[in-house]
Amino acid sequence: MHYFFLPFLLLLPACAFAQASIEWTQPTRGNAVAVDAAHNVFTVDYDYNPAGDITLTKRNPDGSLAWNATFNQTDNTKWEKATWVATDSEGNAIVTGTLMSGYSNPVNAASILMKFSPTGSLLWRRVYESSFDGSYTARCLIDELNDIYVLGMGSGPSGFVTKVKKFNAAGDSLWSYYDAVGIGAPVLFKFTPDNAIVISGRGIVGSVNGYAKIDRDGNAIWSLGGQNSLTVGDVAGDAFGNSYIVQAGTTLKKLNPAGAQIWSRTLTFAGNRVEVGTDNQPIVSGFPSTGSFGAAFWKTDTSGTTVWTNLDADGPLALMLHAQLRLDSQNNAYLAAGTLFEMAICKVNANGTSGWTITTAGSYANAFALDEVNDVYVVGGQTAKIRQSLPAPILTYVFQENCGSYLSWTAVAGAGAYQIYAVTGVNGEWAQVGTSTGTSWPVGCEDADLEQFYVVAVH
Repeated sequence: MHYFFLPFLLLLPACAFAQASIEWTQPTRGNAVAVDAAHNVFTVDYDYNPAGDITLTKRNPDGSLAWNATFNQTDNTKWEKATWVATDSEGNAIVTGTLMSGYSNPVNAASILMKFSPTGSLLWRRVYESSFDGSYTARCLIDELNDIYVLGMGSGPSGFVTKVKKFNAAGDSLWSYYDAVGIGAPVLFKFTPDNAIVISGRGIVGSVNGYAKIDRDGNAIWSLGGQNSLTVGDVAGDAFGNSYIVQAGTTLKKLNPAGAQIWSRTLTFAGNRVEVGTDNQPIVSGFPSTGSFGAAFWKTDTSGTTVWTNLDADGPLALMLHAQLRLDSQNNAYLAAGTLFEMAICKVNANGTSGWTITTAGSYANAFALDEVNDVYVVGGQTAKIRQSLPAPILTYVFQENCGSYLSWTAVAGAGAYQIYAVTGVNGEWAQVGTSTGTSWPVGCEDADLEQFYVVAVH
C-alpha cells in the first residue's frame, strides 16, 4: 500500500497529527525486526527442535507475506537459534544466530552469520570460528559500506570473552576484537556519532557490569570492567567522543574520549538504558523505582543537570519486560516493553511530555525498528506496524450555508482510492471520515466550525 498526500488550495499554518495507530498486525513471532528503505519488514524466529532452522520472514509494507527463507540445517544433533536481523542499503537481510548442540540441555556450538537477497535467496553463510568452538552471537550492526559487525562471545587471547567480528559485504572476515579486561558477557553494542563502537557487558558471575569502546578497525579505545551494579547497564556515545554509562539503579556517568570519568550523577529512579540524541544529551529509560513497573524517562544536559523527567509515561499500563530503547532524529524516545499479554511501545516526546503508548497482541515486545518517517515496527509474539508518519494536515476553513460543499483534488495516477481525514476544532482528534474512489468528497455541515482536512491516495 502506497500513500500520497494531497494539499488543498486554502492554506493556513499546519498543526500536528497527534495520534499513532496500529496499521497492521500479523501472526509472525520473532526476536528481532528490521526494515529496509522501501519499508519492507524482516523478522527472525527459530525452531527449537532437532535439525531446527532459523526462519527469516519478509513482509511487504502493507504487512502481506513476501516470503520465508531458511538454511536447511539437517544435523539432528543440532539446531539454529536466531539472535538478530539487520538490513543493508541494497535491501539484503543480515541474520545472526547460534548453532546449538543438544535438545534437553543445549550448549552453544558455533556462531552463524547469513546474508539473504531481497528475494530470499541465501547469498552466503558463515559458521565460525569452527563447527564447534562454543561461541555464540548476540546481534549485528551494518555500516554505510554494508560491512557487518557481529557482537558475541568467543575464545581469544584472554579466554572466553566478549568478541566483535567484522565481515565485508561478501562475507569475508576482516578482523576480530576480543575483550582483554573482563567486561563480562555481551549485552549490547552501538555505533557512535564519532564513528566508533561502544559495547556493554554483564558479568557471568556476580553483580558487575563492564563497558568498552573500539574503533571500526577493531582497535581498543578504552575498557572499563568490574562496575558493581545490581542491574544490567548500558552505554551510548556523543558526537564529541564522550560516552554515557547508566547502571546500578541509577547512576549516570559521563566519560571523556579516553574513557576517564568526567562526572557521575544519581538519578532517583530505576534506569537501565541510555541513548544520546542529536543534541548530544543523554536520555535514560527504566522503571519509576526499584521493584516497580511502568515506563520512566529522564533527560540531562551534557553537565548532568536534569532537563526533564517523565516517570509515568505509560499511565496505568504498568509496562514490564522492557526490551529496547531508541531515539528518532527529532530526539523523541521510544521504549519497547509488554504487559505479559500484549506488546507495547511507549513514546515520550523530545520535550519530555508523554506522546503515546500503544499495545497490541503478542505477549511482549522483543525488539522494534524505526523507518525514516518514524513509523514503528515491533515484534514479539506477533509482528505489527504502528503508523505515526501522517504529515501535518493542510488547514481549510469550511463556513457552510448549505450542505452542498465538496472537497476536490487532482487525481493521482494509479490511485485505487482516496482516504479522507478530518478534525473539528483546534484540539479535536483526527479520524478517517470517508473513502472516495473519485476526486471529490462531500463535506458535512458543522455549524461553521473550523474543519481541517487532508486526503491520502492509496495504491
